[in-house]
Amino acid sequence: MKVHPLGFGRYQRNASISAVGKETAQPEPGSTTTTHVDGFAAGSTETYLMVELKISIDRDQKALAKVMDAIIYAHHYEEPVIFVREDWASRADYNPQSDNPNRWWNNGKGLPDRID
Repeated sequence: MKVHPLGFGRYQRNASISAVGKETAQPEPGSTTTTHVDGFAAGSTETYLMVELKISIDRDQKALAKVMDAIIYAHHYEEPVIFVREDWASRADYNPQSDNPNRWWNNGKGLPDRID
């Protein structure tokens, strides 16, 4: 958040985090794992829990460079797996007074339960 607000429409700090899954790797000789984990044999498979984090930023090379540098600096892996894609994204008309019956303020259900 120090390098980009991750804005999407009228909202800041937007991100999507997947359910917990697994990731695996086979560290090669000279890797950080084989260097710092006593007794780890190069070529052995290691498996860890992981989540996938998705963010959206405007198409701006300087902003992307700042975000990538911040992620690489903050991540606990020396080489985090990061995919950069160019996608189309939805945009609403941002009418908080909309009478659309499917909107949470009109559907009688309210907001989904917050978890944090």
